[in-house]
Amino acid sequence: MSDIFRKAYDWAKTHSFEPIQIEYASKLALKMLDDSCQMTSHDREVFFNVYDAICDRADINLDDDVNQLIMLARDRNTIYSKPEFATIVHACKEEIIPTMIREDMKAFKAMVRKNLGMN
Repeated sequence: MSDIFRKAYDWAKTHSFEPIQIEYASKLALKMLDDSCQMTSHDREVFFNVYDAICDRADINLDDDVNQLIMLARDRNTIYSKPEFATIVHACKEEIIPTMIREDMKAFKAMVRKNLGMN
C-alpha cells in the first residue's frame, strides 16, 4: 500500500468525524463506485482508504442500505464497482444525488485533503 493510502487509512481510523462528514464519505464512495466522480484514480483510492477506515471502526455504524450496497458492490482491491452491481449502484447514486449539498461535499473533500497534507 502506498504511503499516502496508508496515511489516509490510519488518519481516518482515529479522526473525530462529524456525522455529516461520515454521510458525505458514504455519498462520495457511491459516486466513485458509479464512476461519476471527476477525481483522478489516485485521489479516488485515497478517499476509498478513508471510507474503508470509517467502515472498519467499531464506533461508527454504517449499517444503512447505501453502505451495505457499497460493501456488496466493491471488492476492496479496486476502486470500481463489480460489473453485476453497476446498474443498482447507478440507480442508487441517482436517488442520492438530489440530497447532496455541493458545498458540504466540497467541505468534506477539502477537510480530508488538508488533514492529509494534499493541498
